[in-house]
Amino acid sequence: MNDDPHVVLVEDDRQTAEAIQLVLRAAGFQTFTALATAGAAERELAALRPGILIVDLGLPDRDGVELIASVREAGFAGHVLVLTSATAAERILAALDAGADGYLFKDEIDVRLAASLRDLAHGGAPLSSQAARVLLQHVGLGRAAGGGVAAPSLMPPLTPKERAVLELLATGGGYSAIAVELGIQLNTVRSHIRSLYDKLGVENRAEAVNLAWNSGLLRGPGEPRPWRQ
Repeated sequence: MNDDPHVVLVEDDRQTAEAIQLVLRAAGFQTFTALATAGAAERELAALRPGILIVDLGLPDRDGVELIASVREAGFAGHVLVLTSATAAERILAALDAGADGYLFKDEIDVRLAASLRDLAHGGAPLSSQAARVLLQHVGLGRAAGGGVAAPSLMPPLTPKERAVLELLATGGGYSAIAVELGIQLNTVRSHIRSLYDKLGVENRAEAVNLAWNSGLLRGPGEPRPWRQ
């Protein structure tokens, strides 16, 4: 599709890069650049000006988390998606802290990659289910420790639909999955998420979920969800 963003992939395994390219071509993405090292990405990113940067964490010349932090410090304002085999919680959290907007595993390339890139292009933050669980556990532990918990009454009021969207974002749901779950249009989901981010004063899913947990906006796992009834 002509309006899809330019995607730059930083991946040193040629077979993986080729598999990703096949998926993107089949999905209609027309502009794609593959680079094999972090050094190449740092040299060429300014000239390529991609809308989305896909980063493997296991690069041969530099750690992928360091690359993400470096390009963010250099002013890269596009979307960053980690696509990796690294499943350790500390790697997931480190990548998100460095500035990644989403985190997927390589075994999800065929089933989630194309939709996740479109989610990113519209302000989403796609997470694998395992990455979403790690993020929720992390912010839950911070909440239990009593760090930075704001009173819910001080938070901006959310509509029932905005709260439902927020809870589904917290479980790692993509925009399309949220639309199906709530029985609404995809553009309506995007509208709710823009409104959520504006009300909460955040820029991405990770910030929204973190703030919502710490402020008490999100319910515990055993509490009822009225939108499911």
